[in-house]
Parts: sequence; C-alpha cells; structure tokens
Amino acid sequence: MLDLITFGSEKIQLFLLLMMRIGGLLIAGPIFTHKAVPRKIAVSLSLGLAMVLVPVFVTTKLPPVDGIIDLVGLCFREIAVGMILGLVFSFIFLAVRLAGSIVAYQIGFAMANVMDPNSSGPVSVIGEFWVMIATLIFLILNGHHIMLTGLVDSFRIIPMGSGMPSGEVGDWMVKYASFVFVLAVKFAAPVIMTIFLVEVSMGVLARTMPQMNIFIVGYPIKICAGLFLISASLPVFAYVLRKVIANLDSELHYLMNLYSVNGVV
Repeated sequence: MLDLITFGSEKIQLFLLLMMRIGGLLIAGPIFTHKAVPRKIAVSLSLGLAMVLVPVFVTTKLPPVDGIIDLVGLCFREIAVGMILGLVFSFIFLAVRLAGSIVAYQIGFAMANVMDPNSSGPVSVIGEFWVMIATLIFLILNGHHIMLTGLVDSFRIIPMGSGMPSGEVGDWMVKYASFVFVLAVKFAAPVIMTIFLVEVSMGVLARTMPQMNIFIVGYPIKICAGLFLISASLPVFAYVLRKVIANLDSELHYLMNLYSVNGVV
C-alpha cells in the first residue's frame, strides 16, 4: 500500500508517469473512448491503476528531472507510449466499423446512418451493430485482460520516461494500420460475395426477361439476402475476431520490443 508519510518526490514522479501512460492507453484504446462512458470512470481508473502499480515499480530507476519542463516532457513521452499501445486495440474496432460500412453500401443501406457521438458524424447502422458485437466478444475473450497485461509488461520493457517513437515503430504502425483494410474485407467477405452473386443473377435475369423492372425487384432481394447473410455469418465474424484477439499479445510484445530497442534515448 501507499505510505503517505514517506511519499516523496521520486514516488510522486513515478505515480505521475504511471498515470500518464495508463491515461494514454485509455484515451486511444477501445471501450473507454466512447462518449457513453463517463470521463470520470477513465480518470478514476487511471488514478486507481497508478496507485496499485506504484509499489510494484517503486524500485524502478527514473530519469533525472531538473525542472517542471523536463517533467512535462517525460509526461508527454509516457502519453505517447500509452496511445500507441491503445491504437493497437482500437484498429480492430476501426476495421469492424469499416466492414459494416462496406456491407451497408453493398446491400443498399448507405443512407441509413446514425449519428456517432465519438466522431460527431454519421456512421452506418450495420457498422455500429458489429462494433457492439465486437465489444461483447472482446470482453468475453478477456481482451481487457490483454490490455492490462500488456500495460504492465510495457513498464518492464519500455523504461518510464526514456522511450521515444522511432522510424521503425512508425513503419510498423503504418503496416498495422493497413491491416485494418484487410481485416475489414475479411469481416465483410461473406456478404460481399453473396451480394455479388445476387447482382450477377439479377443481370442474367435482366437479359433473359427484358420486360421485368430489375431495379424494383433487385433492391428488396439484395436487402433480404444481405440481412440474412449478416445474421448467418456472425459465427464467421466471431471466429475471425477471436483469431485477431488471440494474436494481440504477440503483436504488443513485438511493438514494445521494437520500441525499447530503437526508441530509448
């Protein structure tokens, strides 16, 4: 527990750096960034986790601080580390939302949007539905435990106040961000392929029966087929998401090792 009597300047610095990295993770990570989650919860969680981790890392050697400017610089470094770690998790939910937008466009729901409180812009209904499903699966598969474990491991791998993003870390983040598009296509693949076959069938039907108004008939068929495939492909959606979440731990450690080797100054 915290000893308030001997809680000197070094422990205050340690507590502040711990809180900054945890806060950066919560700012950029999933779930807690949603407007439905009160900011007080994220702040309280940052303070609570920092207080719990102070005794664990009380023997950690911290970089010297000559003034408030140096301390502010160290805090910004810790926030950057936490945000980079949080983006690793957030990119998955970005891929899910992108997949929902692709599917909504394919089945004719491009105009059926809802207001997203986070981005203050319209997002597809299917995308928001898949994000809620992905959030439940993420919690069921203990994805939040992976976040906390990766956070604690980051303090051991990346020294507090000594890490700076390097070019290799940036290259890795760009490659990982490009994985968002690949993952979105994997999520939306069953619906995309089915709608493609439906459109081919409608095209053949239009050539064989020119008197039929294919536009009036085709839209309801696409919507019905799309909604059916969205419900039928949920096991595939969960399987792909489970594989991605299972691989998060190795991706996090690879990033942290890359960060510590190339970014320590």
